[in-house]
Amino acid sequence: MRRAAIFLFLFTVPLWGGKKPRPTLVREDPKTVEIAGLTVPKPKQACPNWAWASAVELILEKQDVVDYKQTYWIMKSAGGELCIESAVDLDQLKRWIDGDYKLPDGSDVHFETTVTPGAPQDVGYLIRLLQEGHPAMVLWQGRPLVLQAVEYDEYIYPNAQRMFEARKLTMIDPLAKDPVVFDKTKDDPKDMGGVLEVKVGPVEHFR
Repeated sequence: MRRAAIFLFLFTVPLWGGKKPRPTLVREDPKTVEIAGLTVPKPKQACPNWAWASAVELILEKQDVVDYKQTYWIMKSAGGELCIESAVDLDQLKRWIDGDYKLPDGSDVHFETTVTPGAPQDVGYLIRLLQEGHPAMVLWQGRPLVLQAVEYDEYIYPNAQRMFEARKLTMIDPLAKDPVVFDKTKDDPKDMGGVLEVKVGPVEHFR
């Protein structure tokens, strides 16, 4: 209610005493950012743990790391090629993923995971990730999905600051054929359990 009241005020500034109208908040036409043709590696087993592992495999591949595939993460997290049906814990995934790793050419890299709990308040963050070609993993109704596209509204303030509001999120389910779409007019943001991003870089950059 508070947000709606603020928007109403900004859009309906009265003209008192013949004064010139003050600049108002401007909403741009809806926009969409996406990673076209994004394909998630097929999980070897139809289980939540293999789904998140395949998502991490893709996130790393998009940063030119192709040697740490889903089986590696399953072995590291479960100690064997097991199917685990328990809920995905993003903070636990962070503990498994973060660290220094060696590539086949002998160079050392660091994986650093960022976990945003719940529905992301900063939609601009998701937009920037996709613009840079970096997919993120989203927990939606307990399912690990890969974010492919965001349809959003962009608002421009009189001081040129910008605000973004998501209209739809399109996500790939590694365990299903059809994409999953979050629509703000129909779906509950409380069903979103968080967002996970993995950054790859030289070890010294994270020290």
